[in-house]
Amino acid sequence: MSKKVLLATVALLGSLAMPVLAADAPKSADPVVARVNGDAIHRSDVMREMQMAGPQLQQLPPQMIYPQILQKMIATKVVAQKGYAEGMEKNAEVKERVKGLEAQVVAEAYVHKQIEPKITEAKIKERYDQLSAKFKPQDEVRARHVLVKTEAEADDVIKQIKGGADFAKLAEEKSKDTGSAKQGGDLGYFVHDAMVKAFADAAFGMKVGEVSDKSVKTEFGYHVIKVEDKRKSSPPPIAEVKEQIANQLGQELTNDEVKALEAKAKIEKFNIDGSPLPVEKDKK
Repeated sequence: MSKKVLLATVALLGSLAMPVLAADAPKSADPVVARVNGDAIHRSDVMREMQMAGPQLQQLPPQMIYPQILQKMIATKVVAQKGYAEGMEKNAEVKERVKGLEAQVVAEAYVHKQIEPKITEAKIKERYDQLSAKFKPQDEVRARHVLVKTEAEADDVIKQIKGGADFAKLAEEKSKDTGSAKQGGDLGYFVHDAMVKAFADAAFGMKVGEVSDKSVKTEFGYHVIKVEDKRKSSPPPIAEVKEQIANQLGQELTNDEVKALEAKAKIEKFNIDGSPLPVEKDKK
C-alpha cells in the first residue's frame, strides 16, 4: 500500500511521459527476426514498434505481445512492398502524410536529445526525497483470512483453528477467495480504507497473532481473520519508483522546452475555415 501511495503522488503531478526512441544497437545484438521477400525486419524494429503501442499493450510482458507485433509488421511490409511496386510513394497525398510523420519523428528525436541528459541520478534522488517528505505514514495491518459462504462453515473453521489446526492450511483448502487461498489466506499489508468497512474494523481492532472469535460478515461471505502484523506505512525504496520519477521529470522538462520554443516562435492561429480569430481584448 505504501508503494501505491507514493506512485499516486507521482502520477498526480503529470500524465504525459517524455517520448523515448529505441536506442541503436550493434548488428550483432540486433538479429533479423523475419524476412519478407528478402526484406529484413530486425529486433530493434519490433522494439520500436512496441514503444509506439498503446499503454495497455505496453504493460504486458514483451514476449506476450511479440507475436502480434511481428505479425502486424509483416502484414505492413508485404502490403507496402506491393504499394512501392505500383509507385504509391510518389502519390501527392502519401508524400504529404510522410512529411507529417517525419516531422513527428524529428520532434521526438530532438526532445530525446535535449531532455535525456538532464534526467540525472541526482535529480531523481532530489525528487524522491521531496515526495518522501510529503509522504504521510498510515497504520497498516497484515492479515490472513478464510472466506466461506455460510456462518456455520466459518464457525467450523474457527473451531478447528482453536483446536490447533494450521490457519494457512485451512485457508488453502477451504477459502473461497482463490487469490489469497494460494498464499495461505495472506492478504499482505493494507490500510483501513483498502478493505470493506466490516472487515477492516475487525482486523484493525485485533491484536497481532489473534484469530477472530466470531466470523465477520461482508458482501463476499463470512471471514475468519488472523492478524499477522501491524506497522506504519513507509515510502517504497527509490529503486521501485525510479522509472516513474524519471518519466515525471521527463514530462516536466519536455513541457518547459516546448513552452520556451513557443515563446520564441512566431505563431499565428486561425479558425478551422481559415478565417481570422477574434481579436482578444486586453485583460485588466
